[in-house]
Amino acid sequence: MTDVPAPAPTTELAQLRDALNATDEALVAILAERMRIVREVARTKAKRGAPSFDREREGAHLDDLLLYAGTHDLPAEVVRDVFGTLFSASRGAQRKYLQEEAPRFSIGIIGGTRGMGGFMARVFLSAGFPVETMGLEGGAPPEELAARHDLVVLAVPIAATVAMAERVAPHVRPGSTLMDVTSLKRAPLEAMLRAAPEGIEVVGTHPMFGPAGEDFDRQKVVLVRGRGTSGFARVKQLYELFGAEIIESTAEEHDAQMALIQVLVHEKTMVLGSVLERRQAGIVRSLQFASPIYRTELAMIGRMFSQSAELYADILTSNPESAALSKLFEQEASFFAGAVSRGDREAVVKRFGEIALYMKEFAAWAKKESDTLLHDVTRRG
Repeated sequence: MTDVPAPAPTTELAQLRDALNATDEALVAILAERMRIVREVARTKAKRGAPSFDREREGAHLDDLLLYAGTHDLPAEVVRDVFGTLFSASRGAQRKYLQEEAPRFSIGIIGGTRGMGGFMARVFLSAGFPVETMGLEGGAPPEELAARHDLVVLAVPIAATVAMAERVAPHVRPGSTLMDVTSLKRAPLEAMLRAAPEGIEVVGTHPMFGPAGEDFDRQKVVLVRGRGTSGFARVKQLYELFGAEIIESTAEEHDAQMALIQVLVHEKTMVLGSVLERRQAGIVRSLQFASPIYRTELAMIGRMFSQSAELYADILTSNPESAALSKLFEQEASFFAGAVSRGDREAVVKRFGEIALYMKEFAAWAKKESDTLLHDVTRRG
């Protein structure tokens, strides 16, 4: 059997393809010019000491582009996809330039062989910073490591941070900076300040993400001032070099916010996982029935239970705000459980209305944000 050659394109189709090719080539030229301008932006930011990522500017610009696309009958998802990729490439080019121009200093990471410490070590090394690590896999004693670096990072578990701070802080050399990366700030910061001699600068930090990805691009990091200004500036610039968005806070505010952001959310997720386990639910089968919301919720439950039990136990039990918030969670869960067991529809409606009134101003943003997430799940999941 001989192959039948594909029919030659008609003159009209050939002309359209030529026009499409010419348009694509013009787009490539425009993209090249855009990247040239991005490099100029990076140079300007380097002179000003500005970060590579500006969430407010990026979000406002995307909103303007979506409005403009609507006047040209261009689908919003196309604009989001194309400019999401362009924004990511722009941030990457800016980070690369800023990292090349940044002054180098030595970094010692205690607990730098695993988890967040290991992740930070890989990120900083990739940009040419001299990094020394120690941890369960080996390395110098922590006191020796602390004595020979410009920036000393405590990246040990929450339960071990205070003791490690008290152990190594007296050995940090004068003029250097000591910082931690734990999800609590009051106790670690107090321990570092108490144990570090005068002349040692102290900063509390909390990267609000897990140890994954290439760097800190678009990730939030909370900074808490401890002692000194130059060390704080150095740590802030270091995180920003790798794309982080910095949030300044007090230790008290941070821990109160973490009770909401981490303790409440993680406890809810843990309870949901526990219910599924108790019921021996057929999770895989349930995905065949699942709406995008359920798939997203289930993915977050599964994500939690693929990670360290010790990490989540520390988060839930170490925060001084945890007990009161957990008690309130128990009370509210009991209220809804009681209404369900009694078949009390009116109680659910009444309480729902009270919560909706409280959420009124927040709800518009929440719907827009969740619509985007669910749209992505629908398209790609």
